[in-house]
Amino acid sequence: MKRSERFNLHVWIRLVAVIAAASLIKSASSDPVAATRKTPATTVRAVAMSQPALVGKLTQPRLAESSGIVASRKYPGVYWSMNDSGHPPMLFAVDHTGKGLGRISLTGARNIDWEDIAIDAGGMLYIGDFGNNSRKRKVLTIYAVGEPDPKSKLKAAAVKHKYRFRYPAGHGPFDCEAMFVRKGWAYLITKEMSRARLYRVRLDPTGSAKAKTIQAEYLGLLRGAQWVTAADICPAGRRIAVLSYLGVWVYQLDKPIEKVVAAAKATTQTSPATRPLRVVRAKPLNRSVMLGQAEAVCWEAGLCSKALLITNEQRKVYRIRMIGPGKVKH
Repeated sequence: MKRSERFNLHVWIRLVAVIAAASLIKSASSDPVAATRKTPATTVRAVAMSQPALVGKLTQPRLAESSGIVASRKYPGVYWSMNDSGHPPMLFAVDHTGKGLGRISLTGARNIDWEDIAIDAGGMLYIGDFGNNSRKRKVLTIYAVGEPDPKSKLKAAAVKHKYRFRYPAGHGPFDCEAMFVRKGWAYLITKEMSRARLYRVRLDPTGSAKAKTIQAEYLGLLRGAQWVTAADICPAGRRIAVLSYLGVWVYQLDKPIEKVVAAAKATTQTSPATRPLRVVRAKPLNRSVMLGQAEAVCWEAGLCSKALLITNEQRKVYRIRMIGPGKVKH
């Protein structure tokens, strides 16, 4: 988010905080679905989220406006973050408390309005340059870069692929600040006051997509979410964390997201561009929290992650635990 818009944002937050927070609390307290639905043996379904615990502060002076965070797939204990618009194209390595571990400059990239960072199973990092506060940008970009070694003496890395995309005809343009990546797809969540739309963009470095503008595919609405600022998916592909200034939502799927989409497409006769898929049907687990200008969330490292890390532009780092059956809330 650009600095010139922050004053209006803070005014808006104060006006809607009470109403939105009350709605989230009511929804969280009246959700018996998450607690009673049968769960596959490989996944322990959470029934609640803990209160956020302050665990640290971002220490690197140049990481002034953390707008995304994601856990490394190659280097244990390492998390990657980056700045919002108005900063050089640079990645920052931190630990789970925010302590700086290194920084890497990116060549072949521009930071017009970077808003989120994601990672795939192979360790490829994706930076979403799709912020669109003025709603004037029609073509957006996702940069892909191989995950660098944060301790390497080489302090630069080259972008490997650039994916330029647009929303389907009749959709948008939207502001977007949230992305996660899985199985060759980037999933994007729009930032809207009353709802959140889910899209996906094909990431195909070997095909013709790299030479043209890709059309995003509309997957429908995310139930409950609004004013979304960040997102992440756990490595198993069954838990999606969605962050806003006023709350956190966790969507717990019965199977990985790509299989959920495939099943939805198999039962839908018309194009998602004209009729949205009902991809995420389950009511999300949620918690009403206000953590400042929070614009970054990720799952802690692990196949079935049990906690979230959240950073804000005030440089604080918070942790929220997923609470399963029989566990005690702290």
